[in-house]
Amino acid sequence: MAVNFDETLRKIGEFGPYQRRVYFLLCLLVVFIGLSDVVNAFLLFTPNYRCFGLNENTLANFTNGTVDNEEPKCTQSLEIINSSGHEENTVDICTSWKYDKSVFVESIVTENDLVCDNDLIPTYIQMIVYVGSFCGSLVQGVLADCIGRQKTICISLVMFFLSGMASAWSSNYYAFTAFRFLQGFSSRGVFIPTFVLGVEMVGPSKRQYAGFLLNYFYSGGVVLLAGIGYGFRHWKYIQIVSSAPVIIFLMYWWILPESPRWLISRGRKTEYKAVLMKIAKSNNKESCVPLNDDCFEESENVVSTKTYHFENLVSSRSLLCHSLVICFNVFVVYHCYFGFALNTENLSGNFYMNFLINGLVEFPANTIALVFSNRIGRKKLYISAMFLAGIMLLCSAGTTVFLIKDFRNVTLAMAMMGKLGVTVGYCVIYLWAAEIFPTVFRNSGMGLSLACGNIGYIVAPFIAQLATNATSAISQAAPLIVFGTFSLAASLLTLLLPETNKEQLPETVHYIENAPKHLNTVINAQDIS
Repeated sequence: MAVNFDETLRKIGEFGPYQRRVYFLLCLLVVFIGLSDVVNAFLLFTPNYRCFGLNENTLANFTNGTVDNEEPKCTQSLEIINSSGHEENTVDICTSWKYDKSVFVESIVTENDLVCDNDLIPTYIQMIVYVGSFCGSLVQGVLADCIGRQKTICISLVMFFLSGMASAWSSNYYAFTAFRFLQGFSSRGVFIPTFVLGVEMVGPSKRQYAGFLLNYFYSGGVVLLAGIGYGFRHWKYIQIVSSAPVIIFLMYWWILPESPRWLISRGRKTEYKAVLMKIAKSNNKESCVPLNDDCFEESENVVSTKTYHFENLVSSRSLLCHSLVICFNVFVVYHCYFGFALNTENLSGNFYMNFLINGLVEFPANTIALVFSNRIGRKKLYISAMFLAGIMLLCSAGTTVFLIKDFRNVTLAMAMMGKLGVTVGYCVIYLWAAEIFPTVFRNSGMGLSLACGNIGYIVAPFIAQLATNATSAISQAAPLIVFGTFSLAASLLTLLLPETNKEQLPETVHYIENAPKHLNTVINAQDIS
């Protein structure tokens, strides 16, 4: 029988004081990941603006009162009355712009005049930043499986801090983009192993809390950003405040333990026992620590003597099937979650209040996921949430096409129910994926799935843009149709995945290969032998 670390945790404590302290330290990191992921909405904010400086010819025309448009916004063709009384076209060239400073004193957009002919540059910057996150998801996940969760977190924290501070002092938007790319890359090296380490440190009955409580801290980072933006209102100061406190966490190199499960998979017996004793001592269960090394020795024979590579993941039929379904589902929840947010009408009123509300609405969905994932299981909750999301989004698309004027409130209510379902799915899928991937591939698998999620995020704005300047009700409903269809497809595909609620984490590929033939059957502890 392979090593049963979950059974050991049941004896010495599944979520004792030491584990809770470590988990809280990990949660603090997630706050700054939440800040970093959404701070571009502040740094790249485009305010209202108008043309302030014109070329000399156009300025003379304004002075003579011969130009029809008195406040041009960008370079444009203007009609001018010539000396013979005929209209002729000329090109107005704006040399500078005047910006509304009621929301932000300065942003990257206003500092570099990324408007008019350059108005797509902020979009490209955001795409590059998330390409950094995509690359980080692939690389950092594999790195954490090779050198450990703790080392990957600490190395990534250094990179996160340095790139964040460097981007705040960038002299132009090219340097800003490069450093933000690096910060996006390193943020995945913090988030992925942080999540995995938090899950791997606790027992089966407490794993749902370890998986879902992180979401509250992530949402807390979004809420905190609203206050930071309101207080500083300058992109440099906002970026500094969002990155500088990370230097405090560099002490994690000395106080954060390595994952016991990873130590088992690498045959590092002494370090594994040291972590085990800390957990047992905090729970007053030192006498319950296994005295013999039988399980550990057998684990070495099963895991450590074999080096696992990415091709082993592909060659395993069951694991490959699980991986493909998980990757598609993570793509869908990221795509629908962020795409729906982009497609929703802006709340009226203060910008900062709207941003605060957008952060606060995450908490009810997190609570639903936390309460019901343990009671009805990951599988039933996820399928129900995504199925509800798909039906509601498609129904709201239908009322948008046929009854938009008379049923606007009904359309909005159904769309918000769809958003609720997607948000619950967003919370559940990450924990569920961590419980399906075996320890030897957990970070790699999570990194791969998160990379697919980042692709969904990058694609989302283009889908949401289908409704921009819509010429018909059908084109206006197109994003809802896409999101609804994807949600239904995701809910149906997850029928192929196993339930993992309260089951022990798989340690090896051998475990996955010997799982029940029907992939939607609950994996029992007996199947490990």
